[in-house]
Amino acid sequence: YIPLVVVFPYLFSFYLVLSILEDIGYIPRLAVMLDAFLHRLGIHGYSSVPALLGLGCKVPGIFALRLLETKKEKFLTAVLLLMIAPCMPQTSMILVLATKYGIKYAVLIFLILFFTAIIVSFILNRILKGETTELFVEIPPYRMLSLSLLIKKIYIRMKEFFVDAVPLIIFGIFVINIFDILGIIKIFSETIGKPISFILGLPKEISIVLISGFLRKDVSISLLTPFDLTAKQFVVASIFLVLYLPCVSTFFTLVKEQGVKEGLKILFLMLLVAFLVSFSVNIIL
Repeated sequence: YIPLVVVFPYLFSFYLVLSILEDIGYIPRLAVMLDAFLHRLGIHGYSSVPALLGLGCKVPGIFALRLLETKKEKFLTAVLLLMIAPCMPQTSMILVLATKYGIKYAVLIFLILFFTAIIVSFILNRILKGETTELFVEIPPYRMLSLSLLIKKIYIRMKEFFVDAVPLIIFGIFVINIFDILGIIKIFSETIGKPISFILGLPKEISIVLISGFLRKDVSISLLTPFDLTAKQFVVASIFLVLYLPCVSTFFTLVKEQGVKEGLKILFLMLLVAFLVSFSVNIIL
């Protein structure tokens, strides 16, 4: 199991910082500062807004793609925010599980994800047709924080995680144990598990976690707990689970906002990148 008292500080800290930045009016300034760098990836500074929101949850990040103008910018930004880092609940799970191996492995995971997203975005910018629009944005004055609004915003975001995710984590671990007792994991492992084990060097039983990963990414990371993974396997599994598919809520939001065709393109791209990067990490480490 994952002690919630350990996960809580990571979640709270992120949502606190994000809420403060939003309320004081710093986000537009961040967009301007990052504009020159992001132009090299085929997007402009305001793409940092969806990416930043995606650090908390990918769904509002996908909704924030509406800020962008061109189809190319929306596609590239969607890929960037889905790959550059896990959502905050998933990040919390990685940090908690990494304490068993050393925090350096968590740092390694985040660095690999970051550079993977940058490299993929850079390559896609060279392949995809279309222009990157210039950034014209009015910089609002800094605002004073409203403590009451800040508390409400953090409360709502924390509540969403504990109400939605925690029951699923508990239920997911329960189901996996039931499947193990009934022998379902063994059957599933013999079919899908063997190829995954061969390519990624992971226990074949871990294949069952992939299903839960599509439903809830944070749940999938927590379900690595019952497996006695080495540090190398933990890194490979975490990278693969972050990259291989968006969670189902993110996917349907993506389809709603960008269309079925674009959603499936991103889905296939993530799956391809997940296998390539995870396989490479497994070979190199």
